[in-house]
Amino acid sequence: MSKLNKYSETNPLVQKIVLLTFGLGPIILMGWFLFSRGFFD
Repeated sequence: MSKLNKYSETNPLVQKIVLLTFGLGPIILMGWFLFSRGFFD
């Protein structure tokens, strides 16, 4: 139960940053990788 309370005290801004990092990060890296390999040429 103590772990559940710990998560509820997390700052919403931190949660948004984590979601953006793990959500958009791989997409940006994949796009950069494909662009560097000439996929979009």
